[in-house]
Amino acid sequence: MRPSAAVVMHTTVEANPAVPPSYQPDLPEAFCQVLQLCRGLGRSVTVAELAARTCHSPAVAGVAVAELADLDLVRVVRAPAWAQRLRAWATRTRPVPVAVSVIKTLVVSALAEYTRHALANLGGVGPWRLQGPPVIEVATTRIAPDLDLLALGVSALGGASPVWGDVCREAFGAVLITGPGAEELNAARESLLPLREFGVPVVVLVQQDGAGDVDTDVVRACLGLSAHIPVVVGDVHERGMCEALMDLCSARMNGGRR
Repeated sequence: MRPSAAVVMHTTVEANPAVPPSYQPDLPEAFCQVLQLCRGLGRSVTVAELAARTCHSPAVAGVAVAELADLDLVRVVRAPAWAQRLRAWATRTRPVPVAVSVIKTLVVSALAEYTRHALANLGGVGPWRLQGPPVIEVATTRIAPDLDLLALGVSALGGASPVWGDVCREAFGAVLITGPGAEELNAARESLLPLREFGVPVVVLVQQDGAGDVDTDVVRACLGLSAHIPVVVGDVHERGMCEALMDLCSARMNGGRR
C-alpha cells in the first residue's frame, strides 16, 4: 500500500450516506467498482475485503479508497465514528454509537489447504482470494458489536518476498500452521523469518493427522522456537484454529509469554 495514501489493508471505510446512490463519478472502472461495492454492502468494510471481492490487488483497492475518500464519496470509519461518539457524549443528546475496530490476524502456512480451512472456520464463509500470486486469502467476521476480525491467509510466500511488509503491518499476531513432517517444518521455518523481522507475535499450530502423537520438543527444535512461543497440536478442520488463537491471546496478555 502507498504510505502517502494513509490507507492499509485493514483500514475500514463506508460509503458516504450524504451522496445520492444515483451519483456516478467519472472515475476509472476499478474505482467505480469499489464505490459500488461500498454502497451495495451497506456497512463498513476493510480495504482487504474490497480487494478480494472486486478481484483487484490490495494496492489498487487502497489507491481507489484514497481517491474516493479525497472526493468525499467514501469515508474512513474510525475518525468520523470517534468524532460522533465524542460529540454525542459532549452534548448528551443521544446514546453514544459504537465505533468498530478491526483486529488484523495472519494465518500462515506452506499449504493453501491449511489456511483455507482455518479461514473458513473463522469467517463461516469464503474465504475470498486476493488477486495473486502470491496466494493471499481474506476472511472477516464480527466478533463483538464493536469489533471485527480480519484474517489474512498467507500460503507458500517465500521468506524474501516484499509482500511481507504489507501483510505484517499492524498485525495483532500470526498463527503458523504446519504438519509434523520435516519438509513442512522446513517450509514453516522460512515463514518464521519475516514474522520475526517485523515483530509479529506467533503461535505455531501443528496439524494433527491422526498418525500418532506429535513431539512438540522436536517441533521447537526444528523451528528454533524459544520456550515462550506457544505450540499447539490440533486439527484445522475442527477447533485447532480457535485453540491456537486462545494461546496467542494468552501470550499477548502476559507480555509475550504463554
